[in-house]
Amino acid sequence: MIENICCFIPYHKDYQSIHTINLVLETKPQIYNSFKAEAVYKVHYVCGGSAFLHTLGTVHPLSAGDVFFTFPGTPFYIESKTDFSYMYISFLGARANMIMEKLKISNSNCYFPECSEIFEFWKNAFNTNKELTDLISESVLLYTFSYIGNRVLTFDENMHKTEKTFLIIKKYIDDNFTSCDLSLNCISKELLYNPKYISGLFKKKMNIGLVEYINTIRIQYACTLINQGFTSVKEIAALSGYRDALYFSKVFKNKMGVSPKQYVSSLH
Repeated sequence: MIENICCFIPYHKDYQSIHTINLVLETKPQIYNSFKAEAVYKVHYVCGGSAFLHTLGTVHPLSAGDVFFTFPGTPFYIESKTDFSYMYISFLGARANMIMEKLKISNSNCYFPECSEIFEFWKNAFNTNKELTDLISESVLLYTFSYIGNRVLTFDENMHKTEKTFLIIKKYIDDNFTSCDLSLNCISKELLYNPKYISGLFKKKMNIGLVEYINTIRIQYACTLINQGFTSVKEIAALSGYRDALYFSKVFKNKMGVSPKQYVSSLH
């Protein structure tokens, strides 16, 4: 198996430009027990394998060719299989912020699937002379921005009807997962789509069932509440979208490996 590669870039103090910090090929499985936040921006390209990117309030399935961003101070974690590998560039700078704002790249819009056309450009960066890592890393970052920008600018014109439908369904879930009334039938009535169609489309796009997805983001949110100081299991359950605290505890233990009480005790 290819070993990890990490190329560090010389630091410069032009805050109005883009400063790439390192260019990394990551081949070791990434398994986090909880969310983490970093101090820099990162753009990742998935080389192979499969995983899930967990952010607060949503989950994205990852496979070869996908690109995703993480942001300073924004919690996330990667749940990966043993064959998962990816490359990433960490970066800072005012120009990078302006580009991301222009392209609408944000915490709520951080995942861009099926970008395999840029793989060779990323891969070849690791074969560049070490003295040129600052140039090649910035080139790869800008090339990735331009590729995503072209997709963003033409997305609404070319997006297939089923893709639009899926995004509508996912946004509705992400906006309403704390409601105890959220269910497949509720989504069907609200969005006027057949329940079987919603369920099948969601499973196809996310590689995870709709109910499992809802439970996953609810438990994520419950962990966030506990980290913020909430200790009452009944209150945490209700705020996370569960009417039944016992059912919440069962789902929580299934996802986290410990009961809500044990999780609370470990932090307080």
